[in-house]
Amino acid sequence: METNANRIDIDFVSDSEFVARISEKSKTENEINLILEKTNDSLYAIYVHNKTTDSLKISSQNRHLFLIQEAKNQNGEWKPIEYWKYSRCENSYLSDKLEPNGILKTESKVYNGNFDTQIRFKLLNDNNVYYSNSTTGSVNLTQFDIPNDVTEYRTYKRIETLGSAEILKKVMFLEPNGLKEFIEKEDVYLKKMAELRKNNKN
Repeated sequence: METNANRIDIDFVSDSEFVARISEKSKTENEINLILEKTNDSLYAIYVHNKTTDSLKISSQNRHLFLIQEAKNQNGEWKPIEYWKYSRCENSYLSDKLEPNGILKTESKVYNGNFDTQIRFKLLNDNNVYYSNSTTGSVNLTQFDIPNDVTEYRTYKRIETLGSAEILKKVMFLEPNGLKEFIEKEDVYLKKMAELRKNNKN
């Protein structure tokens, strides 16, 4: 398992014919339609289609969507094969408006392994989760395993220490409210530390 490294294509421009074609790719009642297409043997194209009549805020980190890749495991369950690594720099976080019927494009790598399966992408935006259509692909079974050294990343070590291993998984795998749960735990810890310091001075 590794981090997702998608990159928003700032040069991408859609026209009415493209919108019509993409709209037929996947049907959803959600405000965002997440469409997956295989560009070639090394890249997937993922399109974010605003189906509403209003502009939508699309969040990003250093021009990367909050996106990870998932695959079906040997039991037919959807499981992450990538995780998200949040930046410690506040200036990394941006948001742009996607106009009604607008489409944003990003790209992400294609994996190849000895286990044939189905692939889809998961997007976290404005604390809502969206899933793409699925496509056939192949991975190695080890890609379902969380790296042993993930907590060497200081931010994730802090989340596991002050929160829990379960909260860390929620953060890594782009679950709604994952960061909120950690911040609540961290606030409790900081208040306790402040009380201890205050008592020690008295």
